[in-house]
Amino acid sequence: MEKDHPGIVFFSGGTALAGLSGQLAKVNPECSYIITTFDSGGSSAKLRSIFDMPAVGDIRNRLISIADTSEPEKANIVKLLNTRFSPYGDKKDLTGELQHLANGTHPLMEDLSDVVRNILSNLFAVFLELSADEFDPAKACLGNIILAAGFMVHKRVLAPPIAQFSRLVRARGIVRAASLDSGHLAVRLQNGEIIAGQHLFTGKEVPPVPSPIDGMWSCSDIDDPWPRSVHASSLAMMLIKEADLIVYPMGSFYSSILASLIPKGMGQAVSRNSCPKIFIPNLGYDPELLGHDVPLQIEKLLEVLRMDNPAEIKKESVLSAVLIDSANGDYQDGLNLDVLKTLGIKILDCKLVSEKYDGLIDPDLLAPILMKLAGQKDL
Repeated sequence: MEKDHPGIVFFSGGTALAGLSGQLAKVNPECSYIITTFDSGGSSAKLRSIFDMPAVGDIRNRLISIADTSEPEKANIVKLLNTRFSPYGDKKDLTGELQHLANGTHPLMEDLSDVVRNILSNLFAVFLELSADEFDPAKACLGNIILAAGFMVHKRVLAPPIAQFSRLVRARGIVRAASLDSGHLAVRLQNGEIIAGQHLFTGKEVPPVPSPIDGMWSCSDIDDPWPRSVHASSLAMMLIKEADLIVYPMGSFYSSILASLIPKGMGQAVSRNSCPKIFIPNLGYDPELLGHDVPLQIEKLLEVLRMDNPAEIKKESVLSAVLIDSANGDYQDGLNLDVLKTLGIKILDCKLVSEKYDGLIDPDLLAPILMKLAGQKDL
């Protein structure tokens, strides 16, 4: 059956894709996002500790970025689900706010319909019952709490609460977890140091890594860096199978892009689809890319994509081209165009940067390029 819009699949996690996903949502509701679930910092760490669950913050963030807020009630729902408590709030006072949400009497619920208010208040009530006094709401995001409660209500299955959240915000696109396993990330640095826990190597909650990252894998816990496989979600692999274009976009290179690709079976699924696959390197500063020029990023990307079966998965089956802006782009450790040309990967050199986005990729320029590429069978 012919599609109304080309199916574009993005492997992403963090906020770097928020502008592009919002722009694409206006023109192509067939865009899909496969999201990493390994975050180990902030309020996600609290939820994961209490419920032994995958991280849901990046899933919530992507759903919010593609929400349709054209109707007042949808805008109010998004406002509630995107609300984050103060990191300095008193635990008793913040728990009281959660109780008001569970009773449906919180000011954030004033302009919601009875149906929506009942859905959300019931989930807040479930969360309070299951978390008891263990959860400190400081810095917690209400959308993450709703997803965590839904996860428990649906017998520790993540897809139903994601689907419910999507309906609540009228998401213009599809969001899937890369893996349903409750794993963590570990990295090895060139200086030999091993770090377990995503929040310890992203440079956001602690100082940036002192030595370049040399490899990454999944593990059971931040206290146990020993490798442990996690498996790709079957729903994510279905999206890959049906894609017209697969994109490895800008974003935190290890904790967002590669993290969404390391679940077992992901690389194999990508290799079996003959559609074009595009890598869009970061512009600007990414603490995780210390010592990584663009050719090295491609090498690391291919390493992860071929990990399922290096002997059988050829590089051309998982990566067709790299999309760059050599004239205007400032690549952190260098574009190294001469080396890039020797890798056997097609180079698509387009204008991606505008003054409006202060040296970063302009979604208004990138979105039509991707839509055009998605309509091509080969590059």
